[in-house]
Amino acid sequence: MDKKVQSIQWLNGLDSLRFILALVVLLSHIFTHPDFQLVPNTEISGIIYTFIRLISNGTAAVIGFFILSGFIIHYTSKLQVTQLKKFYARRFIRILGPLAVVFLFGYRFGHPEKGVVWSLLCELIFYALYPFMQKIKLNWNSKLVISFLVSLIAIYFFAYHDILAMVNQSANHYHGYYWQAGPLYTWIIGLPCWLFGVKIAEDIHSDDQTSFKVVYLYRISVLICSVLLHFLKEEYFVSYILSMNFFAILCYYWLKNEIIYSKYKKTMRFTEQLGKSSYSLYIFHPLIILLIHKLIQINNLTSMLMVITAIILSYIFYLLIEKPFHHFARFIGNKFNQ
Repeated sequence: MDKKVQSIQWLNGLDSLRFILALVVLLSHIFTHPDFQLVPNTEISGIIYTFIRLISNGTAAVIGFFILSGFIIHYTSKLQVTQLKKFYARRFIRILGPLAVVFLFGYRFGHPEKGVVWSLLCELIFYALYPFMQKIKLNWNSKLVISFLVSLIAIYFFAYHDILAMVNQSANHYHGYYWQAGPLYTWIIGLPCWLFGVKIAEDIHSDDQTSFKVVYLYRISVLICSVLLHFLKEEYFVSYILSMNFFAILCYYWLKNEIIYSKYKKTMRFTEQLGKSSYSLYIFHPLIILLIHKLIQINNLTSMLMVITAIILSYIFYLLIEKPFHHFARFIGNKFNQ
């Protein structure tokens, strides 16, 4: 990684990206809620609902999270890879600490957070494997290609019924979702996405340039593609487990250009600040939706209230719970240096 950018400013804008991705997941869980109702149930409200539902592709957002995670880990932690205890302590405490608190909060309500845990388990496995992948005597492009091929084999094994459903255009045994390999094996499917993030960290250099026009074009392309994949999943049995790893290729170019462009643009302080709580929003919002739904109906009139409430409560959760775990993780990690 010659001429690699070392300035911390190079990471400006990443928190904003993470906030947007977490917001998409939140919107997807509100607008696909089984109890969601249209009030009033008119043609216009139906069109607006369908539009928001289509652009809120939560699985596509998770793919973006995987890529950003791979980038951040490789960019910031490469020099820590020989200090395994420090690396694992910092990573695992930051993830598991806040999640344990959410788990306790959700105990009486059937653990609504379990709907997002599958992706967190993938992340933890990626973190666990990363130091060992560093030691493999292959370049990261080769590792990415191998992982992509292995994921295709795994998809054939775990999603055979979804392949048949797509070929036969039949709902028979159709699952449709990315995590259908289960909590123990979905990481095999998602590893190429994470390695696309590592590839970004390998590929960017201090003299790389892009333009707003290029970045904007990628943003529109990613949005259109995510809408198309959502539509194909629902109407033509093109399961997310069959499409999302190919979608990750487009996301690689999009996020790479976003990161390069970050050295030219002035980031929005508001979204950067909210982005610091993106993990809290991701793990805490299912419980918030459940509790709010006990008080009010979920519909197009109350949806914005739910979004704002979830963002505010998640930010408070970040300040009171997640942020202290960040400090604790650094404290424990530094102990291993002594």
